[in-house]
Amino acid sequence: MATPQSPRVSLDEDDQRPFVKPYANKPKFSAGDKVYLMDRGSREGPYYIAAVFVAKYTLCREDGTAVRNGDKIRVDYLEDA
Repeated sequence: MATPQSPRVSLDEDDQRPFVKPYANKPKFSAGDKVYLMDRGSREGPYYIAAVFVAKYTLCREDGTAVRNGDKIRVDYLEDA
């Protein structure tokens, strides 16, 4: 499974010491989380979060195969399993 995108590394005010900026909005799900995909009133899955993007996710089955050809799915269509 893919890992979520990491926060960006920045430099402090003096441009001397690097530090990691946290996410502005923490993702609702993390890679490996089990979810259901909501589609026109029906619930598909459970699937696993394969990768995390800004407010979107890719899903996979338990064996690692991509769901919906690896399309990015908005968080609005996912439900905690």
